[in-house]
Amino acid sequence: MPLQPGTRIGSYEIVAPLAVGTTESYRATDVRINRTVTVKPFPSSTSHNSELLQRFVRESRLVATLKHPHICAILELLHEGEEKYLITEFLEGETLAERLKRGPLRVEEALGVAVNVAGALDKAHRQGVTHRGLNPSTIILTENGAKIVDFGFAMHSATAEPPLSASQLSTRTVSSLVGSVPPYAAPYMAPEQFDGQDADARSDIFAFGTILYEMLTSRPAFEGKTTAMVLAAVQTVEPEPVSKLQPATPPALEFIVKRCLAKDPNQRLQTARDLLNQLQWISEGGSGVILRPATAGTRQKQNRALWIAAAALGLITVALAPSGFRYFRGMPESPAVRFMVPLPGTAVGTGGTPIAVSPDGRWIANARAGGNNGGVYLLSIGSVTPKFLFEGTSLFSPFWSPDSRSFGYFEDGKLKSSDVSGSPPQTISDAPSPTGGGTWSKDGVIVFASGGVLHRVPAAGGQPTPITTLDASLQETEHMAPNFLPDGRHYLYLSISAQPTNSAVYVGSLDSKERTRLFVSETPAIYAAPGYLLFNRATAVFAQPFDTNALKLTGEPIRLDDAALRGASGGQTSPALTKVAIISASQTGVLAYRKVTPGTGATSTVGGGFTLMWFDRTAQGTERVGGVAPYAGVDLAPDGKRFAVHLHEGEGGDSWFFDSGRMQRLTFSTAQDNSMPIWSRDGKKIAFGSKRNGKWGLYVKAADGTGAEELIFESDAVKAPMSWSSDDKTLVFCAVDPKTRGDIWMVPLQGDHKPAALIQTNADECLAHVSPDGRWIAYQSDETGTPQIYVRPFPEGSGNKAQISAEGAPAIWPRWSADSRHLYFVVAPNVLETDIKVTGSSIQPAVPRVLFPLFSNPNNLVHTAPYHRYAVSPDGQRFLFPQAPGGPNIVGGLAGTITQVVDQSAPGVSTSGNDSITVVLNWTRSLQRK
Repeated sequence: MPLQPGTRIGSYEIVAPLAVGTTESYRATDVRINRTVTVKPFPSSTSHNSELLQRFVRESRLVATLKHPHICAILELLHEGEEKYLITEFLEGETLAERLKRGPLRVEEALGVAVNVAGALDKAHRQGVTHRGLNPSTIILTENGAKIVDFGFAMHSATAEPPLSASQLSTRTVSSLVGSVPPYAAPYMAPEQFDGQDADARSDIFAFGTILYEMLTSRPAFEGKTTAMVLAAVQTVEPEPVSKLQPATPPALEFIVKRCLAKDPNQRLQTARDLLNQLQWISEGGSGVILRPATAGTRQKQNRALWIAAAALGLITVALAPSGFRYFRGMPESPAVRFMVPLPGTAVGTGGTPIAVSPDGRWIANARAGGNNGGVYLLSIGSVTPKFLFEGTSLFSPFWSPDSRSFGYFEDGKLKSSDVSGSPPQTISDAPSPTGGGTWSKDGVIVFASGGVLHRVPAAGGQPTPITTLDASLQETEHMAPNFLPDGRHYLYLSISAQPTNSAVYVGSLDSKERTRLFVSETPAIYAAPGYLLFNRATAVFAQPFDTNALKLTGEPIRLDDAALRGASGGQTSPALTKVAIISASQTGVLAYRKVTPGTGATSTVGGGFTLMWFDRTAQGTERVGGVAPYAGVDLAPDGKRFAVHLHEGEGGDSWFFDSGRMQRLTFSTAQDNSMPIWSRDGKKIAFGSKRNGKWGLYVKAADGTGAEELIFESDAVKAPMSWSSDDKTLVFCAVDPKTRGDIWMVPLQGDHKPAALIQTNADECLAHVSPDGRWIAYQSDETGTPQIYVRPFPEGSGNKAQISAEGAPAIWPRWSADSRHLYFVVAPNVLETDIKVTGSSIQPAVPRVLFPLFSNPNNLVHTAPYHRYAVSPDGQRFLFPQAPGGPNIVGGLAGTITQVVDQSAPGVSTSGNDSITVVLNWTRSLQRK
């Protein structure tokens, strides 16, 4: 029953019904503060479906955490008797649907609305929220820009019918779906929403494309006399080109519309962030087209540019012509464009296999080793149908000829070649295992790794000649991964050493035995035009400028993205190749790589990997650093720019540090548990714990990773460093005693290194942090039965003790601010801050205040593992947390185990049976935005 004016809902008085959005809504007044708001009753259908009701409530609370200028803010979720209401901000303006009744928007106006909406979707998607019902009626045009309303609300509230399961939905015909889909929503629903798939971020992107199409043309992208006909059109019909209906549309903008409206979600733009970046680029003039009506001559040029862009993505033509690529490369203003290409036969979780992009950028080779599934896939970037050659064979490490017509590979101890037509393979030479990749010069010479060293052989076949020898003084064990530079005489390769600090990337030459060492590395580098080396550190991929004449690196490394590592190789390939990222690049600006995916299970252990994310004080993710890895502990250097982390692998792990834009090793043996690195106050040293020869010790090493480690103290007890004193003369650590559980100790870093107990009781005390001014130590203790945060004088460890957190919920993970005036800790699911005031020798803590919610499962936060799970910047404005990539934030488990919860509806999480690779055209253009 409609609400009548004057009706009171809690403290809200109904004023009048609103014709805004797609749901029943009312203008109301908050009588407490005389504020105008919007009241939206939950649809009556939810009262009959507890699952749907719970979903409504859950999603409403999640949307309420979104703070964005172009998302309608949810102020309150109100329960009034048996009814529930959403209270949102009141928006003055008209819906986009109302505006479209007056005709199309000007291109500049449409771009403004599109940028607002894409920015809002980007914010929502990165927080795991999808709209599922985006249409012109859910976009309100206000004087402050466009705002989205009804997140997760419109589609469900439009029908009294409960949502169907995937199995039910997949068996229904289009006509049988008509009763479940409101007519106004039909033209904006993505095809996969009719195929038993839950809507995800890409479904919102499809809806966005239909709205952008309609803003430019004033016509729906999909039309029909009945709802059934509209639904059928969505699934089968390609809409008329925007340029035919609106000639003033820039080709780049029409191209975006086509990408958004792809029927296959894998062929669309994959994230709202990519969509936003490209729209901003166009709105800033990046399309190179003046936004005004075009003449016949300029229209012809624009159509030609559009055809080239579309051909480059393989959306129109079957294959790319070399002339088209030359034209595409010749456009200096062309943006970097990303899209996904299915990788046939690659089941998620089976381990990655390498890929190789042909020099002209037209082909991607993916070799598969193993029985009936073996062979090589050749994927044309311009075609959705791959070629599968040599089925049933076991192939390894494909590499391309300079003309992109042939490719080499390894099979059964032989180096072989074939061509893209699948002609019978030719044996080039013997290639005893282990093999480690090959490269083909413009002069018809192949350099390949076999038996631990590099060989050369004519591409036409012949007897291979060794061209490198292992240097015993460097403890070299293998040379591998050769890669020719443009001159066809010099080549890159990786030298593996038994001493990891000696492993490095070198430049060798066909004309001499001399070689040039470029940089220390455990993984190889590849050359990519117009002058970069690509390499990986863990899963993070970097590009660094390279001078091919001087044969040296220039500039700084620039992080590109995260890429999956190759799976366990087995067979005849080098085991060292398992550390190599699945990435390849052409000489025409095409980059391809397999993204890191969290997996398809509901949960995975710490080995699944996290990414380190900076958050501001509103929980807005501002920057991602490092690659995806099993991080378990993090600490910042005093400058707030560098950090140290522990990467837990198997039963051990290593400590790493992030400096100058790259991750670098501090320790070099995952067989040991080199854990919890802690930065000294002067920024010159890092302390870490390590289990060696059955004993746990505390070690100190130079912060730049050089020099020998210094053992400070070791014993049988499990221990880890927690904090340095303010003068760097004492190290505070946590030790586990079978009788007293966790205790806090300290050890001098000079003299006899004799440890002394600082806080030792029958309670479990750990996670200690000394204040930067050196006067206090904050720590976690369960002396009252529940973990709480306390502060004591330091270094006495006794005297006046102050409890900082309130009794009740567990409080954990204390961290000081740089000025010692604030203390941070976590009471699930929130990060809290309290002010610290000192009077004489006593502390008076203020009432803690919530900064932001972070964790997705607060029930699993309590633990006793000696790891600092986050770090705070010196100014207290940013927080560095590990986070599951593409999904919710991490939660800590018991005994130090970290659990990654994978949200399978989140953007970027693969849940299908087949994997895919990311292709980037004009990839160097993205470097300018880093």
